[in-house]
Formats: sequence, C-alpha cells, structure tokens
Amino acid sequence: MGLLVTYVVTVLIGQSIAISLGLLVDRYYSAAVSLPVSLALYFLMFWLAWRVAVWITAPRSRPADRQP
Repeated sequence: MGLLVTYVVTVLIGQSIAISLGLLVDRYYSAAVSLPVSLALYFLMFWLAWRVAVWITAPRSRPADRQP
C-alpha cells in the first residue's frame, strides 16, 4: 500500500513539473515545439515516478552485527 501511495504522490509532483515545463516551452518557443515536449514529459514522468517510488520504498538492509 505504501508503494502505491508513494507512486501517486510522485506522479502528481512529476506531472506538475511536466506541465510547468510544457507551458514554459509554449510561452518562449511555440505550440508546435511544446506539444512533443509535453507528451514526452507526460509519459516519461509515469516511468520515472515508478522508479522513484520503488527506490523510496525499498527495504533497507540491516547492519551485519544486528542480524539474528
């Protein structure tokens, strides 16, 4: 359950960044450039959010002297 919650939070953060970057590209370049950039970032954020969520929720190894 923790992995899913972490994934949703990272997707929300990542998509906010992707939208912001897409709007910046649209403002300073053109809509023709903004569309591919926005689409690429949109799909990239799902993959990246999954990788980050797995990394955050990965079990940590215990020190060797404390293992039973």
